[in-house]
Amino acid sequence: MQQTVRFSTLLVAISLISCNKTSTPPDLPKDPIKVETVAQVAAMNQALGWKIFKAEQLAKPDENVLISPYSIQTAFQMAINGAKGNTLDEFLSFMECPGCSVADLNDLHADLNTLLTEQSGQPTLTVANGFFYDSKRMSPLTPFAQTLNDHYNAGTQNLNFDSEQPSLDAINGWVKTHTKDKIDKILNKIGPLDVAFLINALHFKGDWATGFASELTTTLPFKKKDGSQSNLAFLHADRNFSFAQTANYNIVDIPFQDSTYSLSLLQPGTQNTDSDWHLKITLPIWKDLYDGIQYNRAAVFVPKLKIAYENDLVQSLQSLGILDAFSDQKADFTGLGSAPLNIFINQLQHKAVLEMDEKGVEGAAVTSIGFGVNSIPPTFMFNQPFVLVLRHVATNTMLFMGYIADPKQ
Repeated sequence: MQQTVRFSTLLVAISLISCNKTSTPPDLPKDPIKVETVAQVAAMNQALGWKIFKAEQLAKPDENVLISPYSIQTAFQMAINGAKGNTLDEFLSFMECPGCSVADLNDLHADLNTLLTEQSGQPTLTVANGFFYDSKRMSPLTPFAQTLNDHYNAGTQNLNFDSEQPSLDAINGWVKTHTKDKIDKILNKIGPLDVAFLINALHFKGDWATGFASELTTTLPFKKKDGSQSNLAFLHADRNFSFAQTANYNIVDIPFQDSTYSLSLLQPGTQNTDSDWHLKITLPIWKDLYDGIQYNRAAVFVPKLKIAYENDLVQSLQSLGILDAFSDQKADFTGLGSAPLNIFINQLQHKAVLEMDEKGVEGAAVTSIGFGVNSIPPTFMFNQPFVLVLRHVATNTMLFMGYIADPKQ
């Protein structure tokens, strides 16, 4: 049998809840990174995000799906530093950057990460990367480990995988620490042929720029795709929102404090009767919706959420053209290190949790203000399956994407 390396991408916890703690904004970097500088890797994020999101929905039809395109992208960009030949070509092709320099992508991704994690007090995004291996089972190449450290701030840790429980405790303890206790573990076992684990952890927390008043939260029915219903608590506000309405799709974009990030909610338009509307959203459609956004009065109803998602992404990635990386015969990760037998990826675990409630802003009081109009405002009822995207506004980098089939699931 062949030896394997497991690249596990881990995303945890978006907590859209109030934060009582205040913080002092750090000093800005001397040379702030410009959005144009990272446009290429941000575009890659959007492209791979929509592809994987659709593949996961097809893999789990009519179920909740939640992924982090940025977490997956980060894991991929670390992994390709060890890939060569057709294995590397397939990754770059999938990332819509065929022939790109891996060294250049490392630089650009480091810049993007700096831009995304710049803190102004609210929201907060933390990203952690780690490489765990057993030196008795593989020998990492120094350039690979150095690249992980220099561009991804990824520490490397040599563990004795034969002592399975201490190794599991070390890796899962790292996971728990870097996800702020939102996820306890990513691994359940370490097999005799496992040689390494490459892990990305991402945590986001943001307060709404304008919160939802708890006294306006109301119980309403949520209609699932099969026609069944369940009663849920819905956030509600009647105020100015950023939104767009087309024949096929509606979008409401809700900013977090400082407007660096926002959460977009998508639903079918009034003329869209396609039950698979969520599978038809593409990157161009998504961008066009933002181009049509206006800021005006609207009534919005959206269910409170607390969902979790977990899946091995290998099948979805294979369906999208990444084949050699998962083949024990064809994979070429000789740039990663050496082992007695061929190294390939045998799993790509992805975990995500999402919580959303009315406390987007500490102590916010929201009232219905007419702004001088007397007509009934447009109403957006997210009381049937909908899509959400949490994005960095300036670059459109997507941290989270979700299809909410059943908020109660």
